[in-house]
Amino acid sequence: MVWKYLLSGMANWKSGLIGLALTTLGVSMVSAPIASAAVVIIHGGRDEPPPVREERIVERRGYVWDRGHYGWRHHRYVWTRGHYIRERRGYEWAPGRWERHEDHYDWHDGEWHPHR
Repeated sequence: MVWKYLLSGMANWKSGLIGLALTTLGVSMVSAPIASAAVVIIHGGRDEPPPVREERIVERRGYVWDRGHYGWRHHRYVWTRGHYIRERRGYEWAPGRWERHEDHYDWHDGEWHPHR
């Protein structure tokens, strides 16, 4: 009877340990710094976006500048101002871009790329 109790307790202990290990693995995978994948977020218009506006950029230590761009809202291009993004050690920032796709333009978000 005692052995049965000890073995059942041990089985629960092993299940708990396995659950803890899987949870730890899942959290570490979510929080690991990985390069974000390019994502098409908007299907734009048929016309090419207007030329990018000139912006005054001031160097800011520890940050990179994500330049402004035209976004597609309410069936027209609308200017979105640039902003600073905290630098990621070992990565470089590739800004977002419009690309022609069949009969319209698609917006691809900016993304971090590992240094080569």
